[in-house]
Amino acid sequence: MQMYSFLEKLADRDIYGTRNLMNSCEKSRNTVKRIVLTSSSTSVRYSYDATKASPLKGSHWSDLEYFRSFSIWYGYAKTLVEKEAWLIAAEKNLNLVVVIPSFCIGPILSPKPTSSPSIFLSIIKGVHGEYPNFRGGFVHIDDVAAAQILAMKEPKASGRIICSSSVAHWSEIIEMLKPKYPLYPFETKCGSEEGRDMPHSLDTRKIHELGFRSFKSLPEMFDDCIKCFKDKGLL
Repeated sequence: MQMYSFLEKLADRDIYGTRNLMNSCEKSRNTVKRIVLTSSSTSVRYSYDATKASPLKGSHWSDLEYFRSFSIWYGYAKTLVEKEAWLIAAEKNLNLVVVIPSFCIGPILSPKPTSSPSIFLSIIKGVHGEYPNFRGGFVHIDDVAAAQILAMKEPKASGRIICSSSVAHWSEIIEMLKPKYPLYPFETKCGSEEGRDMPHSLDTRKIHELGFRSFKSLPEMFDDCIKCFKDKGLL
């Protein structure tokens, strides 16, 4: 209960920041014509009906109770933050478009990897003795940047826009990469965590209808990420 209260406070902090940002945009509505918010596919794909409801569209929301049941606090916070943004946009008549990327992979700009690339790096190096029991969409960071620009510039862009390439389990990613990179001690054991591996698919027709080109493939995004790790001396 104490940990739950702490995580609720963290989510409240993120909501407070989003509220401040949206209110600032409202004060500058003469110059701010559209707000593009980057959310996460965790706000779409975590629910008990995810498999049955697939392919999941922007109209599908993750279930907050599902997050609590499986302690998926990142997705819990992301979903609450996005819902708050939509409430404020409706109240203040703001033009909000939300880009919803899946697990972002590709080259990194920072000297050390942030959360998503660091998970992949630890899998390559066999740091934890197991890989996450996770199935989800993956997307190249270049495609996410292109989607954000499209959401900002395309007059027809509206609502929630899912940005994702293929859906895969970490076990499939590892099996794809091990023959290419036999010198790396990839994790070989799957973790036991529950609630993050449900079969599902994501509907990306909306972003393509707005003129988005095809997504980069799984091999492309992971090869680019590994090359970047090597260039930065991380591998």
